[in-house]
Amino acid sequence: MKKYFVVLILLATAAALPTSAVAQTAHYPNRPLRLIIPFSPGGGSDIVGRLVAPYLTQAAGQQVVVDNRPGGNTVIGAGLVANAPGDGYTLLLANANFSINAALFQKLPYDPLTDFVPVAAVANVANVFVAHPALGIDSMTSLIALAKTKPGALNFASPGAGTSSHLAGTLLQAVAHIDFVTIPYKGAGPAMTELVGGQAHFAVAAMASVLPYTKAGRLRALAVTTAKRSTLLPNLPTVAEAGYPGYAVNNWFGILSSRGTPAAVVQKLHALVDTVASDKAVHEKMALQGTEPFSTSNAAFTAFVRDEIAIWSKLAKQFNIRAE
Repeated sequence: MKKYFVVLILLATAAALPTSAVAQTAHYPNRPLRLIIPFSPGGGSDIVGRLVAPYLTQAAGQQVVVDNRPGGNTVIGAGLVANAPGDGYTLLLANANFSINAALFQKLPYDPLTDFVPVAAVANVANVFVAHPALGIDSMTSLIALAKTKPGALNFASPGAGTSSHLAGTLLQAVAHIDFVTIPYKGAGPAMTELVGGQAHFAVAAMASVLPYTKAGRLRALAVTTAKRSTLLPNLPTVAEAGYPGYAVNNWFGILSSRGTPAAVVQKLHALVDTVASDKAVHEKMALQGTEPFSTSNAAFTAFVRDEIAIWSKLAKQFNIRAE
């Protein structure tokens, strides 16, 4: 009889728990969400984050507050999310730097594979290989052919070591077995200025930044770095189409949560982001920024982030690239 009463008490106590994981998930979200953008206002990540936030607010029924936390090549903002409670209320708008940092930094204040839960992809920006007209080429095939006949003679304008543009060029060296001189500049702006001025031969840059120059005939677009052609420039081929299948550099944006976020919360968040990503108004606003929606399943996005880290880690080791 005594054991019977003990069992009843235990069952009653369990039933009375007010904050069980199931109850917490059922009412998620029931307060504002914080979206950490690890860059200063005005950049590409900030533009994407502030574009998505109002629509995500509407879909979630709770305010999504944008919080810019720049510094450390996104490490500071990512660290804040890594140390936040795993409840789905503090989110990181990650981009390609997240996977690149995992490859280039000897030590990080977090583990990119275990301290975060990938939630959903948001957008993708197609980078473009562009060349100065004086080089006399008009395709990726002709650029590679020229580099092979003149090893070490071409100058590649990089916006800085460890950027996605820098690694896009380095990956081309690896897959095409060519040699050129990489000139690092302090940002994409100076690199583009030098290329347009003829001080460099070719570069990789975001589509939105190169279109004005290609339309004016001051630069020639050769190929996009993404695995598939961009819907914004459907006539421009990919690097893979030049004979290098598997080449892909994605300047992606996605949402990550902290370790321990319940699976059901992750799925709810994923569904909310997918609702935003399928909104026609969002598509139109992204297109104005040279950005395309990037939507996939949660499992596929998780695998994508892990694959990106593995790819850049291998490349960084091969070319001895380290963050300074």
